[in-house]
Amino acid sequence: MNPTQKLWIISALLLTLFLVSAGVTSANADTSLIALGDIGCKDNAKKNLNNIAASGIPMLGAGDYRYGCSVSSITPLWNAIAVKHGPYGNHDVESSTSKTFTKTVMGLGAKGWFSWRIADLAIIGINQYSSYKQGSEQYNYIQSKTTQFCGRSDISWVIYAMHQPFQTPSFGGGHGPDKATRDTIGPIIKSCQDKQENVLVLEGHNHGTAFGNVDSLNHAICGGGGQAGDTLGGLNGFEYGSIKAGYCKFSFGETTATVQHVDKDNKVLKTFPFY
Repeated sequence: MNPTQKLWIISALLLTLFLVSAGVTSANADTSLIALGDIGCKDNAKKNLNNIAASGIPMLGAGDYRYGCSVSSITPLWNAIAVKHGPYGNHDVESSTSKTFTKTVMGLGAKGWFSWRIADLAIIGINQYSSYKQGSEQYNYIQSKTTQFCGRSDISWVIYAMHQPFQTPSFGGGHGPDKATRDTIGPIIKSCQDKQENVLVLEGHNHGTAFGNVDSLNHAICGGGGQAGDTLGGLNGFEYGSIKAGYCKFSFGETTATVQHVDKDNKVLKTFPFY
């Protein structure tokens, strides 16, 4: 090997070390996020919470975290999940104990609505148990955060998180679509999609899991936390539905995303793409 070849190899190695130390890679890694609601403290719920804690992936809640469980019995399970945030569900506001528990473990402020950044994801959390009618403080907040986040080059996906779905399959024993949210907040979400393209609506309330693009919006219902009790009827435009207990595991890229329905035994039941 002549001196020129040696110099070229040394230079290439030094350049590689510089790029690695500077954090320069050929492509950005996808951002992972786990979502789950309607959990409680039954055996399947505990398995879901333990699996989420073991994954080390941030968790976005979809409401209804406690039901009638004693706070002391499930707080250690929640404390094991290092990074988590999520909106109130209807059972989270039915008593002062439930509301205090949810506010504490999910890191909610006094008003219950929030925004959250995880890498290149922007999340807007909606409190459906406080006024969100047009012109209200929460409505103006959601609109302001939509203006702030949507259409930015450093944000790949905008997620609107709430408990009660405004699009849903038919769940026997469950709930129909929340038309008030669809009529009031739906247009704001669509205005984001006009600027952003990559928008996801995350919901719970019904005790099952469903994925699909309905009325031109991506929806993920992640209510399979373990409380159970519902049956699945018509999909109503959704492309996948299940009542098996499990969580949603997302991988968000710059222009596409995938979500996996992962059951209580950490088996992947379905992988679904969002665009």
